[in-house]
This record gives sequence, structure tokens and C-alpha cells, in this order.
Amino acid sequence: MAAKAAERQAPLMSTEIEILYITYNRLSYTRETLPALVDNAEVPFRLTIVDNGSTDGTVDYLKQFARSHGKILSNLHFLDHNYGIAAPTNAFWRASKAEFVGKVDNDTLCPQGWLKRLLAAHKRSPRLGVVGAFHFNPGYVDMTALAKRVIDVDTVQLIPDAFIGGCCYLFRRSLQRRNGYLTVGPLKTHGWTEYQMQICRQGQINGYLWPLLLVEHFDDPLSSHNLAFSKHREISQITMGEKGIALDRNAELAWYTNDAARVVSGISLQRLLAQSRILSQD
Repeated sequence: MAAKAAERQAPLMSTEIEILYITYNRLSYTRETLPALVDNAEVPFRLTIVDNGSTDGTVDYLKQFARSHGKILSNLHFLDHNYGIAAPTNAFWRASKAEFVGKVDNDTLCPQGWLKRLLAAHKRSPRLGVVGAFHFNPGYVDMTALAKRVIDVDTVQLIPDAFIGGCCYLFRRSLQRRNGYLTVGPLKTHGWTEYQMQICRQGQINGYLWPLLLVEHFDDPLSSHNLAFSKHREISQITMGEKGIALDRNAELAWYTNDAARVVSGISLQRLLAQSRILSQD
């Protein structure tokens, strides 16, 4: 990746947790989600920010943020164009010395104590894979049915799945070293799902914390912050277009509803485990 400038590139200190935050335009989202990420963590961590070639004032905002948050900021990279998710994530993993690594998207509003809860879960169980926050609006979810899927893993309660959303998660870097890096391809938002399925096949348990750690996903059609169909239409055409979804509110509502139903049913995990059993018998 080519960086046109690096406003801050401090020597990376050994730390327990490091979080990646990637931006590409959508300054109105970043102004709300980045301060919340920091203020609501409730545990010490280091932060790496990568900007994917923003042209809407995000760069200036991030420079200002760096001046006031130097104590937690490990790196701030400004890239020359939109490299998507996989390449910046791989670069972050290569550089990090942390025991736990994670990512928060700039369309995701983290609640109070979000990182404290994720860390506590991993501390209680080495069997956990990728653990994260629940990004679906409760309006999509049959909570009674979802509660029936809760399992207990070394006193950690969670909704297990083959993979979870990539907007707010944490996992052990030892798992990353074991599994390598995300596949970088022509699509800007792909690679994370397949990577988690690889972790799941090894016997680690991915899932959403229970009681649900609810984040607000600004690009969700039900979010009051949603600007996907107006101001941030360009980015939404990438994120939804790569899923094969038209940039239309009804189409997106249908996709979110179906994806939430997939999680409630547990069908992705069932299929992955069934496939793994078949492969192990060959």
C-alpha cells in the first residue's frame, strides 16, 4: 500500500489491546463514532487509524484528533486511494505487538464498556475465536428465538456463529499468527467472513456476546443516523453493491432482515460444522 503521508507514526509499544479504525469519507459518521470508541472503552488500549484516501475533510479531522489523543494513538496512516478492508487490516496485524487485536468501523457507534466486555470474555476463555458486538437493530430480531441459541463457554455466554460482523470485534493475535492474513482481492469489503470460518473449523468459537453488546450501525436503514441513501451514497454503493444488493431502502431492509434471521437460526454454523464433519471423514 502506498501512503501519501503519515501524520503520526509513533514507535509501536507492546500493549495488551490494539484496535484498528478505518475511514473512507463519511466525516459525519467519524465525528460521532471515533470519540465514542475512545471514551466508552473503559480499558487501556492503543489505536491505529488508516484513512483510505478521503476527500471530504476527514484527513483534517483525523490530524486534529491525533494532536489531542497522542497517548493512545500508535499510528495514523493516510493512503492514496481506497484499498478496502483487507489490505489495511493485514498491514495492521503485521505491525501490531498486542496480545489482542480488533477493529471498529467508522459507521459503528460503540456503547459504554464495549472493549471492557470483549476483553473480559477472552480473559475467561482461551477457546473463543472472534467475539464481537451485535450490529443488528433489535427490530430485525426475534429475541426469544435468539436467546435459545445462547451457549456457555467457560462462563462466557454468547451466540455462536460461523462468522460475525466485522464492525466491532476482538480476537487473540495468536490466532491471527496461526491463520495468516486476509485474502486481498478485487472486492473492497470481502475476506473477513472466510477468515473467520477458517478459525471456526479449527475448533475456536466465534460469536456475539450475550447479553447482547449492541452497537448502532449507522448504515442500517433503521438507524436514525443513516445517510447511506443521500450524503454517503457513494460508499454505500460499494458496501452493498459487493453483496449484490441494490442501493434501495426496501432492498436493504430485506437484506438486513434475512441476515438477522440467518444469525437467529444458526444455519451458517450448522452448515460449516456439517461440512467439516464430511471433510474429516474423507
